[in-house]
Amino acid sequence: MSNNVCAQKAALSGPSLAQNTPATNDADKQAAFVRIARLIRIWQSLPGPKRRRDLDPLTIGADLLPHLCLGHFLGNGTDLRYDLIGAEIANLAPRLAPGSLASDTLRIQHTDRDHVLALFLDAGASQRPKIHEVRYNSVENVPLKVFAAMLPLGLGPNRNCAEDLLLAVWRTSVTDVIEKDCSTDLTEEFLQFSGIEV
Repeated sequence: MSNNVCAQKAALSGPSLAQNTPATNDADKQAAFVRIARLIRIWQSLPGPKRRRDLDPLTIGADLLPHLCLGHFLGNGTDLRYDLIGAEIANLAPRLAPGSLASDTLRIQHTDRDHVLALFLDAGASQRPKIHEVRYNSVENVPLKVFAAMLPLGLGPNRNCAEDLLLAVWRTSVTDVIEKDCSTDLTEEFLQFSGIEV
């Protein structure tokens, strides 16, 4: 077993999350936060610049893998190419295929701005994990609400953007009409809930 795999396995241990419940009683959010905490501990255990090649699918686990997507930033952080797409993400966005671009939505929806693309690019540029509740209408015009964790990979102080993005998504129920794509930054709430420092 490599040192990196050992470090990733050790990262799964940490403070119990049961004692730190979010301010709301939203069971879906709490369940997503617990899974995101596991994923962020794995991300934190990656050596140095946190390259995607250092991710170990066995350490991530079969329960998280369907919720994950790996993408590669293009054009110095102006677009994202989807490379690996988990089954749950494929269910949310049936149009996605390896090689498709996040910016394809601009063309499909005849617009010059896409909220989800902007979130991806912000995570890449900041080179820091971002946790959001995202409410949007899919390209197929299905109203969706998801909890998303965006974890940049291939970090460097002399870079304008990370090389890659590890995206994790958990769907929750939509209880209202979504007139405009929007999101709520839950990063600070998540960090308080989990006790993780990034």
